Amino acid sequence: MDEFARLMSMQGVRPLDSPKAKARKDPEATGAMISQKGSATPDPVPDGHAWVVGPIARDALDTALERVAAETRDGRLGWATGIRQDGKAITLPVSSGATALLGTADRQSLRLMVLGGDGWTFVMHPLMGVATLDEDPS
Repeated sequence: MDEFARLMSMQGVRPLDSPKAKARKDPEATGAMISQKGSATPDPVPDGHAWVVGPIARDALDTALERVAAETRDGRLGWATGIRQDGKAITLPVSSGATALLGTADRQSLRLMVLGGDGWTFVMHPLMGVATLDEDPS
């Protein structure tokens, strides 16, 4: 297990290819949620999330950038795309590092950043600071 996978496991992040644990349903709690929010929302599932936030999301971005750089050095194709608020896609400058990439995300009003390579995908919502990095399903 690599360092990033160990870190994700320690934080309770569920790999995307693992089934989610069933949430326990409490009718009274669900009724309270409906009256508070106006719609039914599923109960949170402990240790069942696939996204990381904050500094761990930044570490995931750094890991994805390292993977793209390694694949590029090895002659494989790694890529990075940003999706703007208006739905247009732009190519992101991965060689500039995480700080420059996040600066570009801010200036371009990106909704999503998607980095990928040989069998893996990283997705980040830069404004919310949430990200996921996982191996592609086979």
